[in-house]
Amino acid sequence: MGKWTYTPAPTDSWASNENARLHREGRDVDLHYSSAVLEDFLEAMSAIEDEFDRRSREAAPFGNSVVERLERISGV
Repeated sequence: MGKWTYTPAPTDSWASNENARLHREGRDVDLHYSSAVLEDFLEAMSAIEDEFDRRSREAAPFGNSVVERLERISGV
């Protein structure tokens, strides 16, 4: 989220009436309507990142970096 920090709503938010929030440099953004959507998005991005990392490790069994492999493939 860059410099923003995401704080999910408490699990008992229906009782406390608290929503998820974004925080940055003393500013708070209440995510009353969009907290579920943002949480789903963050989970999806995390899954994509994990899958990318897994595939990157499988593609480089000898420790070659992504840059080294691209240079080898492109002939640079």
